[in-house]
Amino acid sequence: MKVVVKKSRIHGDGLFAAEDIPWGTKIIEYKGERIPDRVALVRIAAGADSIFELGKNVNIDGASGGNEARCANHRRRNPNAFILRDEGRIWIVAGIEGIAKGEEITFDYGSTFYPR
Repeated sequence: MKVVVKKSRIHGDGLFAAEDIPWGTKIIEYKGERIPDRVALVRIAAGADSIFELGKNVNIDGASGGNEARCANHRRRNPNAFILRDEGRIWIVAGIEGIAKGEEITFDYGSTFYPR
C-alpha cells in the first residue's frame, strides 16, 4: 500500500493515502524497536510518544528503528482506520468506509493515551 508523510492539519507530520485504500486493507505495519515494559516506562517518562503496547511485557517504539506508520495521527471522532494486533505484529487497517487518495490516515489512540 502506498502512503506518504506530509504536514498535517491535525498535528505535525501525518500519514496520507497515496492511492484509494479499500476497507479492511492492512495499510502499513507499525514497526520499531521491541522493548520491555520497564524500558517503555522510562522512555514515556522522558517524553516518548510513539510506543505501542503489543502484548505482555512487549512494546514497539516507533521512534527507534520505526517507519512512517508512527506519523498516523489521532482522531477520536470519525477515524478512518483502526489498529490490528495480529501474530506479534501491529497493523494500521482501513476502516469500514475505506480511505480516499490524499486523505489523512487517522485512528483513535484510545482513552489511555488521550483520556476522555
